[in-house]
Amino acid sequence: MRVVLEVAVVLGSALVAALVFTPAARALARRVGAVTRPMPKRWYKGPTPLFGGVAIVAAAAAGLAAATVVVGDGWALRIETATARPALGIAISSCFMFVVGLVDDLVHLRPPTKLLLELLAGAMLLSLGAVFPVTPWDVVNVVATLFWFLALTNAFNLLDGLDGVAAGVGAIASFFLGLAFAFQGAWGHAAVAWSLAGATLGFLRYNFHPASVFMGDAGSLFLGSMLAGLVVTLPGAVSTNLVSVLFVPLVIVAVPLLDTTLVTVTRVLAGQPISEGGLDHSTYRLIALGLNERQVAVLLYALAAAGGLIALLLTRLDRGLGVLVGTAFLVAMSLFAAYLGRGQVGAAGQGARMKPLTVLVRSLFYKRRLAEILLDVALITLAYYAAFRLRFDGMLPPAYASAFEATVGPVIAVTLTLLGLFGVYRGAWEYTGIFDVYRIVGAVLVSNVTLLAYAAWRVPPLAQSHNIIYIAALVAAGLLLTSRLSFKSLELVRQRFQRKGERVLIYGADSGGELALRELLIHSELRLRPVCFVDDDARQHGREIHGVPIVAGLDGLGWVVERYKIDKIVIGTRQVMPETLAAIQVLARGRGVHVGWVNVDVKWLVPVDAAPAVRATPEPSVAAGNGRGETHLPVEVGAAGGPDGNGRIALTG
Repeated sequence: MRVVLEVAVVLGSALVAALVFTPAARALARRVGAVTRPMPKRWYKGPTPLFGGVAIVAAAAAGLAAATVVVGDGWALRIETATARPALGIAISSCFMFVVGLVDDLVHLRPPTKLLLELLAGAMLLSLGAVFPVTPWDVVNVVATLFWFLALTNAFNLLDGLDGVAAGVGAIASFFLGLAFAFQGAWGHAAVAWSLAGATLGFLRYNFHPASVFMGDAGSLFLGSMLAGLVVTLPGAVSTNLVSVLFVPLVIVAVPLLDTTLVTVTRVLAGQPISEGGLDHSTYRLIALGLNERQVAVLLYALAAAGGLIALLLTRLDRGLGVLVGTAFLVAMSLFAAYLGRGQVGAAGQGARMKPLTVLVRSLFYKRRLAEILLDVALITLAYYAAFRLRFDGMLPPAYASAFEATVGPVIAVTLTLLGLFGVYRGAWEYTGIFDVYRIVGAVLVSNVTLLAYAAWRVPPLAQSHNIIYIAALVAAGLLLTSRLSFKSLELVRQRFQRKGERVLIYGADSGGELALRELLIHSELRLRPVCFVDDDARQHGREIHGVPIVAGLDGLGWVVERYKIDKIVIGTRQVMPETLAAIQVLARGRGVHVGWVNVDVKWLVPVDAAPAVRATPEPSVAAGNGRGETHLPVEVGAAGGPDGNGRIALTG
């Protein structure tokens, strides 16, 4: 109970201090003119004060000071003996980055100058003994420490582009990092992390959309460098486990790191400077998908909290299970980032001439199949190891651990080869269908049979426990299918929860109605939102197509229009009787609802001296008398075509 009270003192004191200091810092920023200016490559549109970082630093210091005064023994400020000098490195490097950010907020430092100063701050941390113990080699550890410091510092700096995102994610990451430290007995580190969590949470009160103050570079650089320093100075006595050293911090700060990785990769592929501002971050890509600013912030908070909870779980698992769970979460986050990075969204600007390194990286990354193969290596390995742990209820007997090490290489090689032979790598993830499922399942089954034969010949433990091979096949098939269906699933979720546009009823729940639904969902620029189907087949009622319910027949059309507040009716079926069309039009006119259809129209290329192309119209317009005309949306249906495109989808209403 006392520990909970002490945690509340640290976090609560910093939070209250931030609630008091932030308005004062905002007023000071306005007074000295430290406000943002509207820029075409930035999201913010109006002048906003920038001194939120000053309030965060002051509030974090106040939280630690209050812990010293209020808590009897002052445990919150007692840094472990093993990290006394590195702790000084945290303070010096993070305060130095705060000053660098403050100067940048006032006079705008050039990116090379800023990077040089960040390297200097990292060198300060290293010179005082803070080294990330990830390998047995000191030189590698020094390079890893410097890279970690630069990556996390800039991750929060890049994430701070949308109201409340960096502050909220930083507060969540700091809180869970403090819990992870506390579970490992590093109470001094936990106290610093919780004071930072309270400070950023109090600041979030004024930074959540619509923000009245920004943390600026002073706040984001301080936040990132402080978290980076805390991780690398964790006492060796409690951080000998690879999971504690590497996976726990990676999972906790996965959101800012993946945003940075997404921006870096997409800009390198596009030949654009990484250091320039732009609207190609994960936050802006989510907005481009239809979410508003508050929804984006809450979604990223949820992902950060999920990472924090998984990190706490990792501290309770052994090394093998910890690596398994941590890797699975990072792979899932990587798939989400890959989904967001599919297209160009407000990039910073095209580079006039790409450097040789950029050309090399582009040539590698555009080999999309290489990325798929690397992902499959991770998934197959995860599935195979998970099968061993599942077979023995989380344990792994030594004989079977040796069997895993002896067979994991051949399993990966055989499965990848079969996936290639079955044509899995020829598919496009956005259009994964039933034939892709057959290919994956077939490749895994053949791989399973091959492994059974190999085990009977060379691996006695596996020959005695075939269940491991069966479990591995099921898990591998599930992971491979999940990865291939991830893009399509995320797109369906986005379309299903799209809340913009006029409400549309689709008449006809057959293949034509399903086609109409998909076209309306894909072409969100039409601003039409399907909400329900009406179909005369009573057996269909109560079912759904792509998440859209089939609610009634033609006799209930009037009730459905009123109940669902329908703005437009789209005829989807190709088998509608003339009297049915007339009844729909009469009802629609009486309620002021427009009627139309989704009509596929293909224009064929012909020689200039030939007769003009004839429009192929499946059936006459059902709403010719309503005076609405036609709205045409260009759709690419082939590689060749003139300036007008090869086809169009016409919504007649």
